[in-house]
Amino acid sequence: MHKALPVVLLVFAATIVAAASRMPLLAQADIPGATLRIEVQQPIADDKAAEIVEWLQSASSNVSLAYGRFPNPSPRVVVIPAGHGSWVGSSPVPFGRVTRDRDEKIEFFVNPDRPIHEFYADWTATHEFSHLLLPYVRSRHKWISEGFASYYQNVLMARAGRYTASEAWQKLYAGFERGRLSRPELSPNEAAVAGVRKARMKIYWSGAAIALLADIELRERSGGRESLDVALDRFQRCCLPSRSSWSGPRLFAKLDSLLDEPVFMPLYRQYADAAGFPDIGPALQRLGVRLDNNSVSVTPHAELADLRIDITSGRPPL
Repeated sequence: MHKALPVVLLVFAATIVAAASRMPLLAQADIPGATLRIEVQQPIADDKAAEIVEWLQSASSNVSLAYGRFPNPSPRVVVIPAGHGSWVGSSPVPFGRVTRDRDEKIEFFVNPDRPIHEFYADWTATHEFSHLLLPYVRSRHKWISEGFASYYQNVLMARAGRYTASEAWQKLYAGFERGRLSRPELSPNEAAVAGVRKARMKIYWSGAAIALLADIELRERSGGRESLDVALDRFQRCCLPSRSSWSGPRLFAKLDSLLDEPVFMPLYRQYADAAGFPDIGPALQRLGVRLDNNSVSVTPHAELADLRIDITSGRPPL
């Protein structure tokens, strides 16, 4: 059972009168470190709109599990009914996107006919909200923004209890395989230039692989004092929200400047312009994530089993 905070329902109730004139329903939702400004466009029934506000509150709270707060203190969230076109399919959230003009806005196209429990099981909102952990990254380095969001959508869904740890690693493993098989002749940078229509899996999952490699290296070499969470926490404190666009090297160099030793630019130099897929196999083996009889499993006795547990549990650094 999902319960909204009272402030959400009170703000929402104050705006229901707008429904008669087909005006958007407006709401606010408090989450750790932020207040969402939510606009639910019509036609969506009032009771379903209230449920959607609660779901958005929950999904955005997932992202606060990265480092204890949401990365933007006052983002705008717009919910748009997707209608009944063939592109909608059976997904409760067939499409989402982040725009960054005057402020950061997250748009979700939703199928209000789907039951609300399907929204909570869907990863789209966690993925889109995870984009705000980074600034706008230029399109020629799109694999960084999409990849980090793909990594975190699974990690954070596990931390929130929407996935089991095993399910999260199964989904990550499957994503890495899709990326490995996609356009092997292209480097991540070349895939980003080719665009999502031609190299979607390469773009999304090469960046996720590099996020995992960075997370493992940071946690292992620091004895748990540093992690990808910690790096992004420090970055948010200095640099977010950001109105400028960032190149991949500028972003990675800045992240490295916030760490004891660099990790991001060495990975960039190794993989960004190299054809193929980041060499993720040895890292997965050390974590104890492996393929057995066409099924992904995790082993409790792997070299980095404790580190693997820390990633999906969100256990804070030492």
